[in-house]
Amino acid sequence: MPKRWELRTKAIDAQHCEYTNTVTSHPTQEFLDEVQEQGMTFKEAARARQSISSDHNRRETPLFAESITCAARANR
Repeated sequence: MPKRWELRTKAIDAQHCEYTNTVTSHPTQEFLDEVQEQGMTFKEAARARQSISSDHNRRETPLFAESITCAARANR
């Protein structure tokens, strides 16, 4: 499934920034066929995938942000 992963930072002030992590994916026909073979609708599959992705991001994004912070502080 093709995906676009965007990482953005926006300066808040001289010491802080806002970090945004966005992943956008688009289903291929092969994926849609597999979903149908499993007796699911696309909406059901998308909802399940979103739940898994959100859980992953909730756990991993703070760790990634901390890594970025450490690198930024090391380069001052």
